[in-house]
Amino acid sequence: MCWLGNLFKPKPLPLTIPHPEEAQNSQPVIDNISFYLVLERWFVEWGVPVEYQDFWRAWPIAIVPNLTYYGNYYPALTWVDRTEIDPTWANPGVLAHEMAHVSYSFLTITDIGQFDITYQEVKSDALVELLESQNQYMKTNTLELHAEVYRYLGQKMPDRLKPFYPKLF
Repeated sequence: MCWLGNLFKPKPLPLTIPHPEEAQNSQPVIDNISFYLVLERWFVEWGVPVEYQDFWRAWPIAIVPNLTYYGNYYPALTWVDRTEIDPTWANPGVLAHEMAHVSYSFLTITDIGQFDITYQEVKSDALVELLESQNQYMKTNTLELHAEVYRYLGQKMPDRLKPFYPKLF
């Protein structure tokens, strides 16, 4: 090939996180109708399969201003039977993180151990490496690692991890 051909070769785009952090909402979500729009955006942007969307629509989610637990503020919390989200943080990314916690609850102890092993095996994936370089919170524990991988990588996570996200893939 002629040396001129190299001048016109497109350069690869820099690697980026598929779902970057969103800013706080300048107009907080304060009612079920506006939250329904957030839920639908999450379905579309993260590619939640249609067959699971009714499950997620039925999951109890409350908008709780100034969400505190034991005196500490949280943007969102997920319990065994519900999720609470501060209206200023009601966005698809926070919702994705919290719904990954619900998904995690469907895993057995064996599944969780296998997730840890599989995650170690895919750590050399370029997107996983990029996420780890930018996100210290995911190193807190396996539960948060699981949620952060889904929140930031979504459909772009390594395929070998997707079986550990029931009702999300």
